[in-house]
Amino acid sequence: MTAMGGKQGRPVIGLTTYREQAAWSVWNMAADLLPSVYTRSVEAAGGVVMLLPPQHEGMAEVVSRLDGLIITGGADVDPERYGQIPHPTTKVRRDRDAWEFALLDVADRIGLPTLGICRGMQIMAVRAGGLLE
Repeated sequence: MTAMGGKQGRPVIGLTTYREQAAWSVWNMAADLLPSVYTRSVEAAGGVVMLLPPQHEGMAEVVSRLDGLIITGGADVDPERYGQIPHPTTKVRRDRDAWEFALLDVADRIGLPTLGICRGMQIMAVRAGGLLE
């Protein structure tokens, strides 16, 4: 048994991804991406990785099957979410902000352990009413 929720086996950890245009091999198309350092770290710690691409349909069912959630790093959080005006060089992903806020809503509702890394910690802070300066 794991320490997480009394389930059998290794803990299943969800990691947020982002949708970007990407080119590899013969492909050049939209892809759901995440640097492999995240997945390798969860695997090294004994967890099983579940990548979470931006999809609002069915999200609650998926999150309810996780033992933990990691909100990963990436682009800036939209300053408008905490009442500020974006700097001209700020690179935001409003679609990702909305996706991760929704994931955190479900995680909070079910008491799912959650870790924010870099941008992920900023998303968690802004969602809780904090400011980024």
